[in-house]
Amino acid sequence: MDRKVFLLTIILISQLCLSQGRALSKIDNLRTDSEVESFVRINKFDSYDRYSRFILKNIQSFTGGFTGINNRLKKAADSLGITESFYKGDFDHNGLTDLIFIGDDQSCQGVSSDTHETYSCDSSINLLLDFGKHYKLTSVNPTYFDFAVPVVLNIHGKDYLKVITEEIEEDLYSDRYATTHKLVSKILDYQFDGLVEYNPNPSHHSIQKIEFKTDMCYSTCPVFTLELNKSGLSKFIAKNYNFFKRDDPDFEKKSHKAFKKGEGNFETKIKEADFQNLENLLNYLNFAELQDNYAVHWTDDQSVILTITYDNGKTKSIKDYGLSGTYGLKRLYQILFDIRFNQGWKKVK
Repeated sequence: MDRKVFLLTIILISQLCLSQGRALSKIDNLRTDSEVESFVRINKFDSYDRYSRFILKNIQSFTGGFTGINNRLKKAADSLGITESFYKGDFDHNGLTDLIFIGDDQSCQGVSSDTHETYSCDSSINLLLDFGKHYKLTSVNPTYFDFAVPVVLNIHGKDYLKVITEEIEEDLYSDRYATTHKLVSKILDYQFDGLVEYNPNPSHHSIQKIEFKTDMCYSTCPVFTLELNKSGLSKFIAKNYNFFKRDDPDFEKKSHKAFKKGEGNFETKIKEADFQNLENLLNYLNFAELQDNYAVHWTDDQSVILTITYDNGKTKSIKDYGLSGTYGLKRLYQILFDIRFNQGWKKVK
């Protein structure tokens, strides 16, 4: 057999074996906007089912000043060639194709002051992760009211998501209230079951204690304090809104006393693997180098104070109004909120 024919035959056989070894997933088979929109609508990804009316849109098609997408972000999207309403990649690096889709889930309604007509003020960017037997949906928006332009990157043969966001800084020392707007670029990695800032060089601090305190907001935000000790007992002090069901249809009829039911002081020995996960996450975030203060640009939200004791007595404190300082901090807060219910806490007097 001719050598060239032989090599060609081997290549074709190899490609055939590969194609048979990895069947195309549902996400792989999505080709058009209508296919993606239909796929998103028929799958129930969360308990609110707000994606059943999802409208797929590209960034340039959003209008109005209340969607979080302004001309600066549109120009950034144009310059980067981000003109589609969905993109694909393997962002959790498990060998399966994931989906980024942009649009309007119609979860926000506004009323025009001129025409008094209602309009949607939502702009959603979502990451749908394929885990084989199930999907997981994660919002890529930096906050509920802000938007991020997505860019698919490949670093060392792996897919990552870069986002372009707008940050607003307040000049508290000027004679007049003034703000500055700047575009910020971040590379995100799917780690610790959530999106965090990509960090190829994590720190290696030894953490002894993690303290987390939440404050009240203009709603039913859980108010509590956690003191998580690597050695010895940990404490959970539950004050308000920790145990009632937020989808309770009789919510409006209940008194404040009802919301304090079950609150009190609790103790436990935190699971070693869970504390190690927190330590790994904090080191991946390079927590000691984060800012001391973060704040969103609206009012009536919740504040938290995070204090980490590490390396035999050093401390780092972070105050975060709005709980949205960084993607990594948001993931950390979610884990800390969940710790209230997954550590076998025992109530003490």
